[in-house]
Amino acid sequence: MTSFGPLGGDVLYLGVSAVPGADRTIDRIREEQAAGWEVCLLATERALFWFDAAEAEVITGHPIQSRMRHYGEPLFEPLGNAMVIAPAGFNTINKIALGLADDMVSGLACEAIARRVPLTIEPQMSDGFSLHPAFADAVSRLLEAGVHFVWHDPTIRPAGL
Repeated sequence: MTSFGPLGGDVLYLGVSAVPGADRTIDRIREEQAAGWEVCLLATERALFWFDAAEAEVITGHPIQSRMRHYGEPLFEPLGNAMVIAPAGFNTINKIALGLADDMVSGLACEAIARRVPLTIEPQMSDGFSLHPAFADAVSRLLEAGVHFVWHDPTIRPAGL
C-alpha cells in the first residue's frame, strides 16, 4: 500500500515539526492553498501544541494526521502528490536521513524518498544543533536521495552543502 498518488497532482502533504516556525502553520496552509495545493496536514505529536489544530482541520477540510496507522486501518485520503516539511527540526531531519519512520511525518517522508515523490525540507533550528556533525551528514545523505532543501536561515546550512 502506498500513501502517495500519481505525480503531478495537487495534493500536498505538509509536515510540521515542533520547532519555532510551527506557530505559522495556519499561515503556511493558506499560502499553499493560494498556490493551488489541496493541503493535508501531518504533524508530530508535539507540534500539535504550536498551532490551532481545530482551525487547521477546518481550513484544510481534512483531519490532521499525527500518529502512525494501526494495523488494519485504511490509508487516509486523498493520496499525496508531493510533500513539504516546514518547519523541519534537527530530530526530524536526522530520523529521515537514517530511515527511521517512527512518526507520521518521518514515516511519510521516508516513503516519499523511496517512491521518488517530490520532498522539500525547510530546516529550522538553532545553530547549536546545526553545528552537530550528524546534521551535515543527514543533509548530505538526503541531498543524494533527491530531497530538496529550502534554507530560510543560511546560518544553519552546513558548510560545503
